[in-house]
Amino acid sequence: METQGPNIEQNSLIELRVENVLPSPQTTDAFSLILRELREEYDEQGTHQVPTNRYISIIIGQSEARAILVELNKLPTHRPLTHELFHILSLHTRCDLLMVNIIHYENGVYYADMVLINHQNGKTIHIDARPSDAIALALKLGVMIHIRSDIFEENYQSDDKESEEGPAFNAPMEAYDREGLREEKQSREAEFSIELAEMSKEELQELLEAAVDSEDYELAEKIQHELDKRG
Repeated sequence: METQGPNIEQNSLIELRVENVLPSPQTTDAFSLILRELREEYDEQGTHQVPTNRYISIIIGQSEARAILVELNKLPTHRPLTHELFHILSLHTRCDLLMVNIIHYENGVYYADMVLINHQNGKTIHIDARPSDAIALALKLGVMIHIRSDIFEENYQSDDKESEEGPAFNAPMEAYDREGLREEKQSREAEFSIELAEMSKEELQELLEAAVDSEDYELAEKIQHELDKRG
């Protein structure tokens, strides 16, 4: 729905970066979209956006997760997805997406505002959207994603630094079991990388198309990475 748009000061917005899409711990039919806070840092080379240890998690559906993973991993699609169709329509109507802002939160649901410019009349357009749809389009077009600072402060989560450093000496035995499983998984992934390296580009391309068709985006990402290495 097209709206007049909220009156939001730019300095009341926090920039976010799409970090990952993970299976939701609550249900098998949903995914968690992880959006990481970015902050400005200054040095001799200028201003840089640096990720912090704070993030928000938004529950999204399977099709929305697929669209975001396609854009995150730059995967090919045989037919336009919903956000790609919106992009095609905006090109024909001479509208450009300027930014995506998450502007409202109620009863566990986030609401986004898509800010566009209509080049035919120079007017700014605000469109109410689900964050997942708007973010998939923002990823495709490379535009910024923001959230109102008060909404972020009320809902953010922080990384557990200890978990990043590995299990502590007094950690339960299950933690060490997980570490062993992680090493085993890394070993399997290394063997799989060798297998991909031995395949021809034609074989990799066929395998990539099959992975995308079956929505195995983790596999597709690895194949695309191998193709990118070869140029």
